[in-house]
Amino acid sequence: MMSKKKMGWVRVLGIFLVFALISSVAGMGGKVGEAKNSGRLKSACAAAVKATGNVKKLTFKTSTPSDFDAISFRHDKKVRAIYYVADDKTVYNICAVEAKTVSNAKKIYKAFAEYKESRLHNEYFKTDYSKTEQNVMKNAIYGIKGKYVWYISMSSKKKNEAGQIALKKKL
Repeated sequence: MMSKKKMGWVRVLGIFLVFALISSVAGMGGKVGEAKNSGRLKSACAAAVKATGNVKKLTFKTSTPSDFDAISFRHDKKVRAIYYVADDKTVYNICAVEAKTVSNAKKIYKAFAEYKESRLHNEYFKTDYSKTEQNVMKNAIYGIKGKYVWYISMSSKKKNEAGQIALKKKL
């Protein structure tokens, strides 16, 4: 038979283990949901790439918000999940983002608009990029649907819009 002192420690240890188990399960739930959303974004990007037809040009993919230049450090915390694919010069790219809130999605959308404008008026725009690449960047489109925001710079305006339609269907 255990003494009262030992029983007290056993109870404390038991309570501690229960809390540890609950917190680990709760922590996994967030990761599982995040992975599910990331899969949805990946699927949406794949559909957009297929619709635009420039699959071979894309060599880089990531789920890190800061890898896409349009998402600054101040917007990083507004992102729940992201999927970004691009070529080496980031001319051809597709980014799909799930924001934490609709309000955050609107701020990210605005950041995408500013990003496109800043790229087109950058001093290196005409010297570092070919005419074809310049046209691709000029034809970039971005959009918003609830908590989802996207940026597509893959081809002509018409093909980018086809990519946008395919992407929206997956979200």
